[in-house]
Amino acid sequence: RALREALAAHGVAPAKRHGQCFLTDVQAIDAIVRDAEVGPEDAVLEVGTGTGLLTHALAEAGASIDTFDIDPRVQALARGFRTWPERVRFHLVDVLESKRALAGPFLDALSRARARVPAGPVKIVSNLPYNVATSFLLSLLALPDPPDAITVMVQLEVAEKLLGQTGHDDYGPPSILRALHADGRILRRFPPQVFWPMPSVKSALLRLVPRRPPDLRPDEDRPFSEFLLAVFSRRRKVLSSALRNARPALSAEAAAAALVAVGL
Repeated sequence: RALREALAAHGVAPAKRHGQCFLTDVQAIDAIVRDAEVGPEDAVLEVGTGTGLLTHALAEAGASIDTFDIDPRVQALARGFRTWPERVRFHLVDVLESKRALAGPFLDALSRARARVPAGPVKIVSNLPYNVATSFLLSLLALPDPPDAITVMVQLEVAEKLLGQTGHDDYGPPSILRALHADGRILRRFPPQVFWPMPSVKSALLRLVPRRPPDLRPDEDRPFSEFLLAVFSRRRKVLSSALRNARPALSAEAAAAALVAVGL
């Protein structure tokens, strides 16, 4: 009720186009900060400032914080939530330049976090807007030097697709790319009631720890991603046909030979 009243006083309503579902449950917020193991030596990047409640908890843990939001109305509300220490920096920017590229201001903040003296862990801790989660996480993992740990609230379905295993319906390009770059697990599941407005789906706190070095080089990530999308767009077809769809220059004989060579 207090949040709704504060938003109404500022003439602000949650925007569906920004995927805004604000965390309002204090216990859930504290659990995120605990599970992310945030401390005074950490540099934290938060995507989706929202009303600033998670930002506040991260600040109370002593971390240096760069927090990003696309909505000037909501971030203005967060800025007025309290007197913020200098180690909390607000950025009014979309963290995605495109579906497959992170924005310059976000990359600059990540570089500054890496260059701190003394250097400590660099972490992503966020209640991610629903409409950017998969693109943001896969773009983040594809960086040459990704953060040390990523702890984010996402839709349960998104978490399951990123962690999907072979033989299951959730298995696809996102789960393959995630597996090549990072280890992952679901830390907690949350009901819609911890958010306002309540979403129509369940949520999960997802933990990703980038592998160093990853199984893909940075220059391999985009062409392999495109290959995966092309193959999986024919996932109900004969595999050799799906392979030729992904690589049209292959003859039927070459496609069959390629499959035999890897034991398929």
